[in-house]
Amino acid sequence: MLINGIQSTTVAATDRGLAYGDGLFSTIKVEWGRVQLWDFHLQRLQLGAKRLFFPEVDWTLLTDEVQSLAEALNDKPQAVIKIILTRGSGGRGYSSKGCVEPLRILSCHDFPSFYKQWQDEGIKVILCQQKLAINPQLAGLKTLNRLEQVLIKHELEMSQAVEGIVCDNNGFVIEACTANIFIYLDNQWLTPKLDACGVAGVKRRQVMEAASQAGITISEVDITVDELLKAQALCLTNALMGLVPVKQFQSHIYPKSGFSSIHQLQALLAEGSGK
Repeated sequence: MLINGIQSTTVAATDRGLAYGDGLFSTIKVEWGRVQLWDFHLQRLQLGAKRLFFPEVDWTLLTDEVQSLAEALNDKPQAVIKIILTRGSGGRGYSSKGCVEPLRILSCHDFPSFYKQWQDEGIKVILCQQKLAINPQLAGLKTLNRLEQVLIKHELEMSQAVEGIVCDNNGFVIEACTANIFIYLDNQWLTPKLDACGVAGVKRRQVMEAASQAGITISEVDITVDELLKAQALCLTNALMGLVPVKQFQSHIYPKSGFSSIHQLQALLAEGSGK
């Protein structure tokens, strides 16, 4: 683990990431020492730092640290690098005055072995009761404030479910606990709007850009639970799992015919896997 470029596992008790969740994070896939979708991860971190009014971040230094860690993993077909970026240390209270040096935490992790099976066989998901609060200022970002996801994950574990669909307080479908959502409805691809809450995933962005280049339109719209039940296909994406078909939502089983549309998107991602 690197903390501001130094091998360490110690963070100051005054760090605002610990005190207030005042920070951002990103979880990155590494293949044979090559960082996947780094430009997308970096751009989302930069957007988050701007929206949270962070002090200046040395993005070149962060990039070099990520690349150096990745190169040390060049004997592994797949691995994970996690970045945590906090505002740094400050005094008691919410004011960020005096915080001049952001804290960088980089760590390496094993790649989850079950994602390949998920991609090949699909998964079952449930509808979560926990809702996402609406906050346009934070919408799209991957901040350290993950208490909603902690509660969602607890709900999934209590239900013995691997993933679940989450709505906002207005009842619109937003995302899964750890993934974005795409549905194929009335012969068109749709994905939830993320202008009020939710995380704009880098894999979501890659899917949308790859589809656009192939002449496939994916519309960002408000989506209801009823529309999920009417869809021909439903799939989940994130930077590690890739694109995973959903074979069952609640008691609704999706027709196998809908998987051909999902396989088309998977093929587009495979073509651009070196990106």
